[in-house]
Amino acid sequence: MSGWLAKKGVWPTIIAPGSYPLVVNGDTTVTIHVAHAEGSVGHQNGPLHVVTPTAAQPSPLIAHDGVMTVASPAAPYTHPSQEPDDNTLKARTSRFAHVELAGAKQLTLLHVWTFAYTFFSLWPDQEYFVLATHPSITPDAWVAPLLQSELALPNPACTDNEPLPASVLVSRAAFWQGAGPLPAGGWVPVLDLDPRAAKISEMLRSAPDSSAPGSLYAACLPKLGLWSVQHAQVPLYRRYIPELKQTLTFRLARSSSETDVDLVHRWHASERVNTGWRQDMPREKHREYLAAQEASPYCTALIGEWDGEPFGYLEIYHAKQSNLRDFYDASDYDRGFHALVGEERFRGPHRVRSWMGSVIHLLFLLDPRTMRVVSEPRASNTKMVEYECMCGGHVERLIDLGHKRAALVWIPRERFFQLCPMGPLPAA
Repeated sequence: MSGWLAKKGVWPTIIAPGSYPLVVNGDTTVTIHVAHAEGSVGHQNGPLHVVTPTAAQPSPLIAHDGVMTVASPAAPYTHPSQEPDDNTLKARTSRFAHVELAGAKQLTLLHVWTFAYTFFSLWPDQEYFVLATHPSITPDAWVAPLLQSELALPNPACTDNEPLPASVLVSRAAFWQGAGPLPAGGWVPVLDLDPRAAKISEMLRSAPDSSAPGSLYAACLPKLGLWSVQHAQVPLYRRYIPELKQTLTFRLARSSSETDVDLVHRWHASERVNTGWRQDMPREKHREYLAAQEASPYCTALIGEWDGEPFGYLEIYHAKQSNLRDFYDASDYDRGFHALVGEERFRGPHRVRSWMGSVIHLLFLLDPRTMRVVSEPRASNTKMVEYECMCGGHVERLIDLGHKRAALVWIPRERFFQLCPMGPLPAA
């Protein structure tokens, strides 16, 4: 293992001892200390991992003296002949990582959520892990809330009849969909800061499955806080990418910002970008274009940044209010995106799945009713089409828009969160 990235095209089941960085909830810098327990080298699936997340400053996210002991997940089968006939969830639990929490006198749901973040950062390809607590820790304070949040489900391998199960299965798909104590996991800060955000859950519960004819806008959530002065600098999305040791953010692109207008104008003037976008036009036209995005209730223009350095331009939109509505039966809640990487040093397959997967992640988090994200890259841009398929998409069919032949790409919610393709691929 080199840093966070695995060798030979697969993620390891055994994590090398060392210290690994993580940033949780945007502002809590965590160091994950990994050691191998003495005498555990001969364990069934490898050594026991003793994992301790610590923060430089006290934080409600970190359990004081909390320790996570991880029995490694089983290595993937190398041949179909090795696979057993019993593929039930109960049977599969024996191959999942088994995690025990200890050390802390009292665990909260927030502490357990951070332990889950730690686990899925170290083992990003694991769909579940089995979670139990040391007998010295009373589970009442966290097991019931964990199950209620749907971040975990009862372990089907448990046979006792206790009100609270002795262990649970923590779900990667539920974690990345924002299940737990933080709004959208802290990855979409504006949902936590906008005063209207608290009303969204109630609105969604009471909203009909489909808007009445003539009221399509009612199906769209408002642009939460994006245009208000006090939230102008708040990123719409923010997530630390452990494998790259950088923080990815998407912020609003503003027509009033000379810097943003210059960036968009310069990027579109490059031959590579213009080949796909065909928007090499005067600078003031780009300002007008950004202003039109600001005025639209259905589109949002964003600047992507790595550690605060702009790397590209993105647009997210409601598919039913786009020209795609003429090519398929779009749901009221389908969302789409366009994207370009303008800076050469931020190109490459080692980054693209992180930022593209994060764009899709953002769209699913913005509205839990969104069951599908769509895109329509040029059909001739096979590299972009392949990248979108690497993020859980598939080409539904080719379509002929007025200005291009496009590949209509669909990314279903269930597939995306089954794969959780939001980090670099393992090194080849």
